[in-house]
Amino acid sequence: MFTDERVTKINEMNLSPETEVTLTYSECTDCGLNDSEVEQGLEHLSVVREFAEMVTTRGMNFTDTSGGSIIEALVEKKLIGQDTVEEWRASDEDEGEWFGEVITEAINDNFYDQECVESDITRFGVKRGEIELSTTLVTTVGDVLENNPLLSGWKVTVPLHGGTFTL
Repeated sequence: MFTDERVTKINEMNLSPETEVTLTYSECTDCGLNDSEVEQGLEHLSVVREFAEMVTTRGMNFTDTSGGSIIEALVEKKLIGQDTVEEWRASDEDEGEWFGEVITEAINDNFYDQECVESDITRFGVKRGEIELSTTLVTTVGDVLENNPLLSGWKVTVPLHGGTFTL
């Protein structure tokens, strides 16, 4: 079985299983400044898809930076139904990939109603700028080591010796 390089490094750090791991994924692209910057970002960037794939990784428990469950937040905002979550949880691991697509579509269609993926627009002039989409998830060392998620492209931060260590 393939082990992600970052998971291997976390394992080598010998941290407590309860230690928080913060995952951040961000991308940016040039955009026209015409009140459709977010739509341009959603069309050209993979942040929402990466977010959805990560939060649907079997066995992982992801929270936001305030400690709230990501999946439950999506249900509370009525972006996905509780029945859909239960169907995903009951499905076979190989049959559950559709749930990531449901989350991706829900966020893309209701971007301004969710708080999982953030946008930041930088203006270069009157007509041109750049949009950055980003997401931050929190889990534990134990979940990462047990489930071996694919962390490629994610910035991984763990507390270490009174500071932080970023992979």
